[in-house]
Amino acid sequence: MNELKLIKRNTTGFMELVLVSFIWGLTYTILKYSLETLAPAQIAFFRFFVSSLLFIPILLIFREKYSSADILRIIALALTGVMMYQLFFIYGEKGMSAGNASFVVSMEPIFIVLFSVALREDRLHLRFLLGIAIATVGLIVLLQPQSMKLNEYLSVLLILIAAASWGVYTVLGRKLLAAHNPVNVTAMVSVIGAVMLFPFSGTDSISILVSLRGNALAAILFLGILATFLGYILWFDGLKYVKASVAGTTLYLTPFVTVLTADFMLSEAPSLATVAGGLLITMGIAISNITMKNE
Repeated sequence: MNELKLIKRNTTGFMELVLVSFIWGLTYTILKYSLETLAPAQIAFFRFFVSSLLFIPILLIFREKYSSADILRIIALALTGVMMYQLFFIYGEKGMSAGNASFVVSMEPIFIVLFSVALREDRLHLRFLLGIAIATVGLIVLLQPQSMKLNEYLSVLLILIAAASWGVYTVLGRKLLAAHNPVNVTAMVSVIGAVMLFPFSGTDSISILVSLRGNALAAILFLGILATFLGYILWFDGLKYVKASVAGTTLYLTPFVTVLTADFMLSEAPSLATVAGGLLITMGIAISNITMKNE
């Protein structure tokens, strides 16, 4: 009976992770849609302002004691994983399709490994380098650089910086997430990140948020409640019962969900280059991840 319960819980945990991957795939499409009416910095701030309103009660319920060094790490996580990631990605996505942006930023695992190697937490292996090579070829196929304009190069650069920021966030957060309640840490990072984003959003950002109606309001509520608050809670709950290596594979779904939903919601029909390049990028990342897990 206990084994049956464990199987059911593992299945539920896996489905939670798949649901999160779908939500985060849709998030890139919603972000692109929001750019039609709001500035990038406003979208970033609104998203984390809304999620912070929900995370604050969690901070009061699941209390944690942090050392001064831990507080500095949390500030660093908010700086890299919220402020830098959000601003660089959304400004970058403004200049390219949602599908392409999601595939470019999906190269985050490569940066995670590179930063881990730089800190001597991991070692480089031949198959990891092969994975980078395949992902790079995929990026070239995806973007078709020979036909890109200067502003499109800038967009790609911004999104790659966002991916690198997430790599730093992940590496810096490993020990902190292991030592403290992950949801509490995420709540702290979200609240501090919202504060960091506020100066970029403009002095009238709160009044603009209050005045949002219709689809614009629905988009911000989706980003704040589903993509951020519920997304992170489901992710960490799923990780309790599913191995991290298996959990990581569910994220390969995310950019493909973006491509499909962007086609439906934004009329961004995927090109052959998007599909072929995206598959190569995903293959390269998968090879890199398998390498670091098994060796």
